[in-house]
Amino acid sequence: MTPFGKYHPLFLEELFIVHLYGSDKEVALFYRLMEERDDQGSIVAMAALLEDIKRKNLTKMNWYCCHRCQNFELCRINWYRGERNLERNCCTYCQHYEDCYKKFLGNREGVYPVEQLPCGKPSGGTS
Repeated sequence: MTPFGKYHPLFLEELFIVHLYGSDKEVALFYRLMEERDDQGSIVAMAALLEDIKRKNLTKMNWYCCHRCQNFELCRINWYRGERNLERNCCTYCQHYEDCYKKFLGNREGVYPVEQLPCGKPSGGTS
């Protein structure tokens, strides 16, 4: 495999994130999903994988996806995670993500009491 694999201009940011922050296992999964990128299920799995990589390595935000998300009830990433018994964490596809992320950072510094957090209690992992 070449360092960044086959060039796919529509997935350039995703390639960058996966190679910079993903584990070998996550990179391999990403390329397997890329081979089937015409399948909608593979695109959803790829989006969930990328959101998990960003959360784990960059934002560290472990809040649940909540009712504030405009896609909460119909979100394919949320459904994908639920079907696989994965944590349903807040992700960057939510229109309120930036606001929640600012509050998450403030909560880490003790600015907001837990009962004032928009997304309720955090999911497992680091807070």
